[in-house]
Amino acid sequence: MKNIGSFIRSSMPALYTTLTNMIYHVKRQRAPYSIYITDSLGGSFKAYFEGHPIRKLKENLVSNLDDASVKVVDVVCQRFLEYPDESNKERISRKRPIVGGLLPVEQPGMVKKINAKLKDVTESSDLPKKCIHASVFYFDHGITLLPPPVIDSIKGGDFVDLGAYVGDSAIALSKYGYRKIYSIEMSKHSISAYQENMEKAGIPSEKYEVINVAISTTDDLPPVELPDTGSAGFSLMRESGKYDVIEIQQKSFDTLVEEYAINPAFIKVDIEGYAMHFVKGALRSLKKHRPVLSIAIYHNPVEFFEIKPLLESELPNYGFMIRKLTPGVQKNLCHSEVILLAYPLEKNVK
Repeated sequence: MKNIGSFIRSSMPALYTTLTNMIYHVKRQRAPYSIYITDSLGGSFKAYFEGHPIRKLKENLVSNLDDASVKVVDVVCQRFLEYPDESNKERISRKRPIVGGLLPVEQPGMVKKINAKLKDVTESSDLPKKCIHASVFYFDHGITLLPPPVIDSIKGGDFVDLGAYVGDSAIALSKYGYRKIYSIEMSKHSISAYQENMEKAGIPSEKYEVINVAISTTDDLPPVELPDTGSAGFSLMRESGKYDVIEIQQKSFDTLVEEYAINPAFIKVDIEGYAMHFVKGALRSLKKHRPVLSIAIYHNPVEFFEIKPLLESELPNYGFMIRKLTPGVQKNLCHSEVILLAYPLEKNVK
């Protein structure tokens, strides 16, 4: 068999590559995989449950939510309890049923539909394939799931992108005709790529502004020094790395709104575990401008269980939805891209 393989590789390299790729694909499909819960971006869900009864947490969270949101909360909470933490990964058989069953976004038919759309985006975009995700280019950070009148209400307004990365969200959301998008990003590496990608996408510089700060609850915190990984997971909660060290100022969202005269119609927040810091430093602006919100709440238990009740208590007449925006289940995708959507009820009027 070894001699046959050597013969094919030397005399028919194209066939050899095709066959080896097929064998690798079959082996990969049969091999076990990891499924785990993130515990490195603000703490372990399991440790959190030791001091907070999960039944009470779920009751507070699902209050006034629609049935689809309640289903997401129920399934994801089962996964928090039953899958190991990231710090204690283990291999899991592919034959083992997914805890909680498959959510709508994880069903084979939906996965096929999402993958087809992402393939089209990949072929027509200059962005690297690794930057093209379902949450951004299929669901538009949840905008496509909002009531049509709410979607119409944000078109042409100011957008804010907290955790702008390399401009993927700014490019994906440009279809809504934002007046201007304010992109808040810590990594100077990512900002450089952001500017290049916006130029390639044909989005003029007057349509966006990049703000290089870290979001905090207050403005009296000192600058922080971090290794600039330039990765999508760049976070104040990760302090190790072999990269250029940069100094980043910390500011509250309320201060940025005042400094840049932002009138936010839509705010997307995915800042790797710091969403509660955003909320606590943004309440004045949220009450004044009443924007539509898309907040990633899957990084840690405080985000997941405490942000929605806090917003609900501070923002009267808001509607809330919780959805999972990735079709994946392997690794930490079993709970990744779970977002909280919030919108003022007065905008849901035809």
